[in-house]
Amino acid sequence: MGTCTAKDTNPEYWSDYSNLQHVKHKIIQNYLNGWFPKLGRWSGRICYFDTHAGRGRHKGGQEGSPLVALGCILNHKHRESHLSGCEIKMFFIEADDQNCCALQNEINRLGPLPKQVQVHTITENCFDTLQSILEHLNESGNSLAPAFIFVDPYGFKVPGAVLRKLMAFDRVELFVNVIWRELSMAIAQGETQPGMANTLNEIFEGEQWHGLVGMAFDEQANACINLIRKNTGAKWATHIRMLGPNGATRYMLMHLTNHDSGRNLMKDCVWKACPENGYYARAKDDPKQQFLIRPEPDLKPLEDWVIKILSSGPTKWKDLLEQNLSEIWRDTHLNKVIKQCRKSGRIGARNYEGRFALTNNPELFIYKRGFFQ
Repeated sequence: MGTCTAKDTNPEYWSDYSNLQHVKHKIIQNYLNGWFPKLGRWSGRICYFDTHAGRGRHKGGQEGSPLVALGCILNHKHRESHLSGCEIKMFFIEADDQNCCALQNEINRLGPLPKQVQVHTITENCFDTLQSILEHLNESGNSLAPAFIFVDPYGFKVPGAVLRKLMAFDRVELFVNVIWRELSMAIAQGETQPGMANTLNEIFEGEQWHGLVGMAFDEQANACINLIRKNTGAKWATHIRMLGPNGATRYMLMHLTNHDSGRNLMKDCVWKACPENGYYARAKDDPKQQFLIRPEPDLKPLEDWVIKILSSGPTKWKDLLEQNLSEIWRDTHLNKVIKQCRKSGRIGARNYEGRFALTNNPELFIYKRGFFQ
C-alpha cells in the first residue's frame, strides 16, 4: 500500500496520552513478549488482532497498540531462535478510512518486514470482520490458529456471541477494554428503556445482566467481569481497573484465557505495570515515574491468606501456588511470603529433603502453642 494523506478525525484522543494508555500498552507489550515466543516454538502460525487499531501513533510521538505489538516481534531477543519457523499474521482493523491510512503510513516507515511477518490493515467494522472469519472457519471445518485478540472499542457495545465463539477455539486469548462507566449507566437504564435492554441482551447474550442492577459500583464491576467470563466459557478472567482523575473506575482491561500459564503471565504483566497498586492504574499518575519508582506492594493480605489456608491443615508449597491462581498475587509474591513466614517462625516445614525451596516442595504448617499443627 502506498503513502496516504490522512486527516485526524479524533484529535482530542490522539493529542492526549495519559497514564492509562501507558499502562495499557505496557501490559500488551509485556504479555506479547512472553506469549509470542511461547507459542512460536511449537505452532506453525500465530495471529494477533487489534479491533480498533487507530492511527498508529499519538501526536506526542507515543506508539499506539499496533506499533507496540509489531515492535514486540521485530525487537524480540528470541525472534531468530523461537519465531523464525513460525508464520505471524497481524490483523489491524480500523473502521475509519483516514485513521487506517495513517496507520499504514506508520507501518511503511518501518521498512521491509521479516518474511514470516504478515501485516494486514483492514478498513471495516471489526465485529463484522470477526464474524466473517468465524463463519468461514465454521464452513471450512478449520480452526483458528493461536491468537491474541485485543478488543479496544470506542463504546461499551461488544457482542457477547462473537467473544464466546472466539474463546471456543483452544488457543485464543482475548484482551478486552470494558468501558465500565458507560456500561454501568446502561445497566441502570436497561430496566426502563427497551432499546437499552436489547443492547445489553446482545452484550451479555441474554437477560442475566438484570442481576447486576442495583449493586454498588465496584461490586457491580467485579460481578460484570465474572458474568462475561462465564458467558464466554473462559477459565480465567484477569482484570485491571483504570481509574479516572476522580479515583472512580473509568474502564477495565479484562484478559480471558483457558490456560493457567496465560493467567499467570497476565498477573505478572499487571503487577509489572502497577507494582504498588496491583490491579489499579490512575489517570493522574505520571507515566515516566513508572521507570523511576518501583515501590513494594503490601503483602500483608497475602500473608493472612497463607495463614488462613494453613490453619485448616498442612499444605504443600506447590499446592499453595496452584490455589494462588485464583488470587491476584504473583507467584513471586507468594514465594517471598512463605520464606518470610518460615524465617520469622510463624510457619514450619517438613517432609522434604535438601534445602528449603519450592523445588523440594516441603509441607508447610503453622506452629500452634508450642506444637505444630
